[in-house]
Amino acid sequence: MRNLLRRVLLPPRLLCLLGLVVFVMNTAHAQSHKNFPALALIGYQAFALRVSDIEQSVRFYSDVFGTAPVLDAKRATYPVGQGNRHFVLFEAEEGEPLGFAWIGLGIRDYDKDAVGDVLTQLGFTRTAGPKQAPLDRAMRFWIDESWGQDALFFADAEGIVFRVMSIEDCGTCPSKVASEGLFTALGINHFTNFVANYERANRLFFDGFGLGILAYQGPSSPTVSLGDGLQFLMYVGGTDSAAPTAVGRTDHVSLSVAAFDVEAMRARFTDYGLTPVEGQRPPRPLTHWVSLRLPNRGGAEGGTPEVYFSDPDGLAIQIQDAGYCGGGGYLGDQCD
Repeated sequence: MRNLLRRVLLPPRLLCLLGLVVFVMNTAHAQSHKNFPALALIGYQAFALRVSDIEQSVRFYSDVFGTAPVLDAKRATYPVGQGNRHFVLFEAEEGEPLGFAWIGLGIRDYDKDAVGDVLTQLGFTRTAGPKQAPLDRAMRFWIDESWGQDALFFADAEGIVFRVMSIEDCGTCPSKVASEGLFTALGINHFTNFVANYERANRLFFDGFGLGILAYQGPSSPTVSLGDGLQFLMYVGGTDSAAPTAVGRTDHVSLSVAAFDVEAMRARFTDYGLTPVEGQRPPRPLTHWVSLRLPNRGGAEGGTPEVYFSDPDGLAIQIQDAGYCGGGGYLGDQCD
């Protein structure tokens, strides 16, 4: 496995523009998560989707997963595989964009004060709360008690929002599978984020959190390994060194599934009522498609098939084999 750390110093002008402090590190060694036990990431714990109509989305995801959610106020929580992993649906308020609201990173022995101390050392500034323009939240962290008394969030330099949470957090402990869905989700595999400067975004995880590279999806497109050999974080975009003028966007989440069979899954999607389309970007609501990741992007000869479907708001969900790591081979399971 490629387990490389990249260390790139930010130009002084960018430091001023973003209000960043250079990560606390000496010139000989990059930071390692071993220096920050409060942020020794275990993997993905949860994610949240902001939708237009909660009742419509609950009907859809309940059919897809074969699961009745736990309903709490205006939120619906679904389990993802074994353990406490889950995702949450909630309805967007006026003016809020639809899509991925936050990505949840799981750690052991969660302590919000210890996590806040680490983020401060890494150049983040504490802010009073989330009610700021998306780019104004960049490189800041906050507590949002609407998600729990100790719910801590941070936004990276591109404005992508993450939540740091305990691996014991089950999101009000969602119910078990109640009926047969369109597929069985085993876990959360990865997120792909579109940003203005992917190198700047990667730097936090490589140099700040001490994570390595799992695979390459192209010569200059490393994926951030979360440590289990399968889960990863992907940033794609440009290399503009100026401060971003638009907030980064999470394009999709990928879920690992049982019995990965491209044609069988597409047939089930079609039978359910989703429209088959070819190579769709951006997605329209209630469709499904396959993208072939070719060798120039680290895929197999002939293409590694990546299967997607979209929900009632056109939000994209990818599903892949349980061994998928974003690497080579037909199943994308070759990351050595």
